[in-house]
Amino acid sequence: MKYIVAGMTITNDVVFADGTKSDCHLGGAIFSLEGVRTYTDDVLYVSNVGEDFEEYYGEWMARNNMKLDGMSKVLEHTHYNIVKYHPDGTYYEYSIYGPEFEARNREATWINADQVLAVCQGAKAMYIDSHEKEPFWQRVDEVRATGCQILWEPPTKCLVDPAVREKTWKIIDKVDMYTMNRPESFAFFGVDSEEAVLEKLLEYGKPCFYRVGSKGSYMVSGGEYAFAPSIDIGAFVDQTGCGNCSTAAAMYAYFEGYDNLMVAVMANIAAGYNLLQYGPYPHFTPEVTADALTLAEKTCAELRAK
Repeated sequence: MKYIVAGMTITNDVVFADGTKSDCHLGGAIFSLEGVRTYTDDVLYVSNVGEDFEEYYGEWMARNNMKLDGMSKVLEHTHYNIVKYHPDGTYYEYSIYGPEFEARNREATWINADQVLAVCQGAKAMYIDSHEKEPFWQRVDEVRATGCQILWEPPTKCLVDPAVREKTWKIIDKVDMYTMNRPESFAFFGVDSEEAVLEKLLEYGKPCFYRVGSKGSYMVSGGEYAFAPSIDIGAFVDQTGCGNCSTAAAMYAYFEGYDNLMVAVMANIAAGYNLLQYGPYPHFTPEVTADALTLAEKTCAELRAK
């Protein structure tokens, strides 16, 4: 496969700030897979799951021509969380199986380098959502030595907790591209404006996909950046997973060789499809994929003309 998405699979019950609830939606790194799948089916999903994975995800994977070769059924259950939103859009989540399940299965959930090395030969790039303490990072150079480039989406803790900041920087140094959102960036760099963050990102120099919520996103690379506003595909339903989805789409676009503006636009369009329903977009037909790319090209042309 040309692209790899590696991360934790989580089914979600979503509880909104107004108390309304919607149950049993596909989630976790499946949103990241969705981001790449918006534009190509040449992508493999790598995740550690339970025997019940296909009960929840089998239909979506089959409908979207996704192979199961990267799945390892090593958990008691595939993770299933309740996600509760606060009025400001932040959220917290917890397992329906309780903290004991989380403790027993924590390390088994981690992606290891052997899993990736088994499938990354010939791959152009991979997305990974992985904590700084996970053993994958001890062998990340082996993965990159195959020619597979890496985008890391650091968990929020890695960016806001001063105790792990040094380790976070060391991992960013080892990957080819990274991402963060607006609140995370303010905490990480100790600043209070997007302009100050962009200065820091340009100074560091490594490609970064910078997400600024409903406003849109920036792609920073090559000593410059481009901003693209959010794009409405249709009626808003649920924002869960938009960050993961847009980041993985940005990875695909960047490593396909698109310029900064096109990368940001393609990422925002993928997020736009994610907003249309609970969970990932249900079916990426060839027509949907073609429409997404056509919309990206049209949007870029309009933005350049301004």
